[in-house]
Amino acid sequence: MPDIKTALSGILSEWELDNKQQEKQVKTTYVPHFKVTNNVTRATFDFVKNNPHQSCKTICAALEKGGYKPSSIGSLLTQFVKNGLCARDANSNYTAIAHEYTPIKVRKQLKAKQAKQVIEKAKATRGQGIAALSPQPTWVKRETDIINSLSLMQARSLYDALKKIFGG
Repeated sequence: MPDIKTALSGILSEWELDNKQQEKQVKTTYVPHFKVTNNVTRATFDFVKNNPHQSCKTICAALEKGGYKPSSIGSLLTQFVKNGLCARDANSNYTAIAHEYTPIKVRKQLKAKQAKQVIEKAKATRGQGIAALSPQPTWVKRETDIINSLSLMQARSLYDALKKIFGG
């Protein structure tokens, strides 16, 4: 029996070593793809990340003490929400979604990309011509429907206009 016990303990220790090596391989560190600078954008993101559920007014007041303009901070918060770095809840409080700050994408580049997608979509449906259009149902009003939908004043002005046109 001591042989089985020593064999099992040896196997268990090997498994533990394998698990520790796999955990070390799984843990990777984030390597930024750009040079990190300390500016108003970085300071604003870090403040939102470190102080979640804060209003714009609170964030602006805190960062204004650091020498940043409140108007710049407010604009950056809006850009963070548009680019998916932060979220804004129903009470207008901001919370960071991203784990790490990434530079804000230029809106001109995004608009150009969207325009290119629209052009590609148009090219894909171009060959179908009129067949691509779906038929629209037409609804014709009868004169009784038109008369019943008019108010008394509208009916009187219609009567006068028709009397001028057709005489009478």
